Amino acid sequence: MKEKMFSSARSAMLLIVFLSIIFLATSQIASANPNLAQDVANAADGLSGNWLLTILIVAVIAFVAGVVHSGIGFGFGIVAIGVMPLVIDARQTQLLVSLLAIPVQIGTVWAYRRGFAWRPLLYAFAGAIIGLPLGLWLFKSINLDWLTRGTGVVILFMVAWSFWVRRLASRRAAENEIDSSTEQSEPTVNPVTTFGVGLVSGFLMGAVTMPGPPVVAWAMQQDWSQERFKAFVNQFLLALTIFKVAALFITAEVGQQIITESLLIFPAALIGIAVGKKFSERLSAGSFRTLVAVGLSIVAVLLITKGSG
Repeated sequence: MKEKMFSSARSAMLLIVFLSIIFLATSQIASANPNLAQDVANAADGLSGNWLLTILIVAVIAFVAGVVHSGIGFGFGIVAIGVMPLVIDARQTQLLVSLLAIPVQIGTVWAYRRGFAWRPLLYAFAGAIIGLPLGLWLFKSINLDWLTRGTGVVILFMVAWSFWVRRLASRRAAENEIDSSTEQSEPTVNPVTTFGVGLVSGFLMGAVTMPGPPVVAWAMQQDWSQERFKAFVNQFLLALTIFKVAALFITAEVGQQIITESLLIFPAALIGIAVGKKFSERLSAGSFRTLVAVGLSIVAVLLITKGSG
């Protein structure tokens, strides 16, 4: 059984690392060749000759992103935005991923609905309501590059901090002989800290469209099961995504073609979520937290090295 868990965890780690390498390589090539997006678009047109083949390729990417997202609780946007520009242009990718994120997160929320806890969500939402418009307001005046890099540094610190917190929690559990059934009781969280995390995530959503890492890093520090962790993160991100997509519709950024494409592609992402859930059920709590830490660390390194560009 342990060997099976180790094999599953190792496979997931390899998948995350592989996708991150693709993301880094794509970014570096794009930096070196400013005409890459047009070249790739032309190549895709010449290769497929039809729209359906492109949709099929993008659907496969969405499936893989869904597996990763459901497996570790986050990462759909990171994988999709990192790989889809190889097939479609960057602007289309941003719009498509924004629309796909809603059914993806709804699917994940439903899959882990038993982990619902209203108090942490209430505190985090309260912070996000303030942070989101603040981020939108400061979007044009702040240094987005330094903000993005600074976020990466903070995430690395939070990952390291979480391991220290987990070690203390394990000691307390051993000393007090906490029964495993208490894990699903309503969690106790610090309202001020949770509010602050929501505010920062909302701010980053408005400023750089990147709300996930702070709230994931915070949730990782809590003594929660996989189900509760994934339920909280995706319920929170779902609310922010709905706000963003509503803004896109209000500003007429979303056209009929993007809507049609998203309707054709999102079933693949939902299938990926189901596959990822089955996979994650085989992981122990320790293996799951290790995967989340690895995924977050990779994201943090990408943020630090790339900045807002």
